[in-house]
Amino acid sequence: MEDFKWESKIAVFLNSNAGKYLSDHPFITLVLLVFAVTASVPVGLFLAFAVVTLITITAYSIFVEIFLLTIGGVILLCVLCCLALVAFWISCVLSILYIIGSHIQNYSLIPRVPEKTVSAGDMETKKDLND
Repeated sequence: MEDFKWESKIAVFLNSNAGKYLSDHPFITLVLLVFAVTASVPVGLFLAFAVVTLITITAYSIFVEIFLLTIGGVILLCVLCCLALVAFWISCVLSILYIIGSHIQNYSLIPRVPEKTVSAGDMETKKDLND
């Protein structure tokens, strides 16, 4: 029963403006997918860092926490910007490989022209012409 709920949520998303836009622009969808996958680790590390920082508030002053969270936020911002660039370039490489692969596949599947077969009747007329 839960699968049906997921399918209806997916259908609602695909019918939304964002879903239609992403369906029409697969390269942007690929960039967002690669970015989301690669960004999950630094975001998780930052959240773990934030939790540890919040736990240590009892031992440190509020200024130390603000300073550490600011530094962590700046570092996270830098990492996410770099990951966005990496995701863009990975998507470019994957798209180029896909295009090259599809062209190679299209050229390898070009139908060959069969050799001309000569029927028995044509052979008889050819013999008559040679005599």
